[in-house]
Amino acid sequence: MTYIFTLPRSFAPAEFLSRRLLLYADSARWLVSTITYKTANRDTDPWGCVRLDSRILRRVMGNHAKGVIGCLQQGAIEISPYCVGVKCKGYRLAKRYLGDRCLRVPAVDPGLLHRLAEERQRRDAEESKTRWQPIHYALDAEQRRLSIDVAEAEAILESLPGHCRLCQDVLVSHLCHREFPFSISTTGRVFNAITGLKRELRHTLRIGGEPLGSVDICCAQPALLALEMARNTPTNGLKGRATYKHTLPVPRPLCPLPSLPSPPLAAAAAGPSPSLDAFASLVACGRLYERLMDLSGLDRPSVKLAFLRDVLAKRGRYPSFVERTFRREFPDVYAFIHAVNGNDHAELIRRLQRLESWLVIEQVAPRLVGRVPVITLHDAIYSTCGCLARVEEAFADVFDAIDFRLTLKREAG
Repeated sequence: MTYIFTLPRSFAPAEFLSRRLLLYADSARWLVSTITYKTANRDTDPWGCVRLDSRILRRVMGNHAKGVIGCLQQGAIEISPYCVGVKCKGYRLAKRYLGDRCLRVPAVDPGLLHRLAEERQRRDAEESKTRWQPIHYALDAEQRRLSIDVAEAEAILESLPGHCRLCQDVLVSHLCHREFPFSISTTGRVFNAITGLKRELRHTLRIGGEPLGSVDICCAQPALLALEMARNTPTNGLKGRATYKHTLPVPRPLCPLPSLPSPPLAAAAAGPSPSLDAFASLVACGRLYERLMDLSGLDRPSVKLAFLRDVLAKRGRYPSFVERTFRREFPDVYAFIHAVNGNDHAELIRRLQRLESWLVIEQVAPRLVGRVPVITLHDAIYSTCGCLARVEEAFADVFDAIDFRLTLKREAG
C-alpha cells in the first residue's frame, strides 16, 4: 500500500515531537495531513475545525496517539473541545501554515501503513453499504475526466491571500497528480476533487481540453427552504412520478423526497399567509438576498453569511440584525425554522443538505450522466460550456416533475 501525506511545506515533526516520539513521526504527518485535506475540502465546522473521532485516531495512530497530539499542540495544531453525544473534538492547523504551499511525502512506517489499510477497508465497507448508490459510482468515474491548466493554476495560487493558499494548493496538487477523492456525508452531500476549490481556480478546470461552466440554483439555501416548507404544507404537496423513461445509463426513478418528520406549520392550518407568499415569490425569482440587503443596508456577502448562520442555524442568543429583519418580514417562515430546529440548531441545515443531495445528485445528475460531462458541486453541476443548455433542461425537467420551480444561474467558463 502506498500512502502520500499532503503537508504544509514548512511542517517538520522533529520541531514538536520529543526524542522518544520521533519514532512516530508518520503518525504526526498523518494527523496534520488529514486536518489539511479536510480543511481544504471545507469539511469543517463553522469555526474551521475538523471534527475527528477519537476512536479513529486511536486505531490509526496507535497507543502513542495522545502523546503525539499533545506535542503537536505546541504550535502545529489547535484543538477545540468535544461535546458528549453531539460532536467530536475539533482540530485546526496553526495560522503559521495557512500561507504555505503543500508538500507530498510518502508514508514509510509499516505499522501505520497497516493500520491505515485496515481503517480504509472499514470505512469503505460502511460507506458502500449505507450511502453509495449507482449514481455515486457514475459520478466518481465522471470526475476522472478532469484535468487542470497547471500554469494558469500556479499563477492564481501565487495571487491568493495567504490564509487560503495552502488549502487551495492541496486541491490543485490532487488534480495534478490524478488523485480524485470521493466521499458521501451522512446527509448525502458528495465531496469530490473540486469541493472547496475557489471560484478563480475552477476556471482552470478542463475536460477534453475544454473549459467548464456551471448551472446552479440561485439563493440555494433559501430556495431549498421553500421546497422543504412546500412539502410540509398540506395544501401544496409535491407531485411524484414513479419512473423517468430517459434516465440512462444509470436508471434512477424519481424517488419520493427523503422521509423526515414534519414539524408543525401554523400558517398552513391558519390559512393563507402573506409572509409565506412573499418569501416564496422572492425565492422563486432568486432575489431573497437582495430584499434583505435593501432592508438591512448590508452587502450581499454579509447578508448571505448572516442568513445561513443567524437565521437557518443560530446557536445561542446573540443579537443579529439580519435575524431580526427576517423575523419581522417573514414571521411564518421564521416560525417554521424555529419549529424544525427545536433543541438542535443544525437540524434544518441537515435537512436542507439532504434535500439538496436528493435534488441534484439523485434526480438531476442521472438525467445527464452518459450524455454530457457531469461534475457536481453541492447545488451546482459543472459541464463543458457547450453542454450547459442540456444541464438546464435536466434541472427544468425535475422541477416540472416535482411541481416546484426554482431559478437557475448559468456561469460560462
